[in-house]
Amino acid sequence: MGKFIITEEEKNRIKGLYERIGETLTPEGLSSRKSMDTKEMAKFLNSYYKINLDAATTGSWTDKDYNENLKKFMEEKGITVWVCKKGDGYCHDDSEGEVATKEIVKLKQSMGLPVKGQPTNGQEKINTTNDKSYDYKLSDGKYYYTAKGQNKWVEATGKGLESIKTKVKF
Repeated sequence: MGKFIITEEEKNRIKGLYERIGETLTPEGLSSRKSMDTKEMAKFLNSYYKINLDAATTGSWTDKDYNENLKKFMEEKGITVWVCKKGDGYCHDDSEGEVATKEIVKLKQSMGLPVKGQPTNGQEKINTTNDKSYDYKLSDGKYYYTAKGQNKWVEATGKGLESIKTKVKF
């Protein structure tokens, strides 16, 4: 095999790609909508593949294991995979190396996750009367909660799930 010559700029870009994935996010980033979506998808991937992705609790979309498993799932389901590159016109330049798709509705539907603007199967019930700081809903047999007025639904699990089942009447 012959020599492969790259520019210093390209070398730094490739090096940055490996450093980018796995970096720690800011507190603001970890409380963002993207972080909440990442947590939901990572929880699904944990259940689907019987694994334990850190992104399910951290919400870090730069987590290498999360990106690898998300890509694997999308390929299995026939969803177009897009790996972000600087200057690609689709992702933000800071998103290089992240796994994404232009078929986000198809991805969320294949995971059984709610899609903004899409109706659920008609079983959704929302309770807003029993707790002054949270709203709760039961959708597709799963319990969700959000801070009042935030509309950032998170699936209830563990002790939180037990609390909802005993406190809230649907």
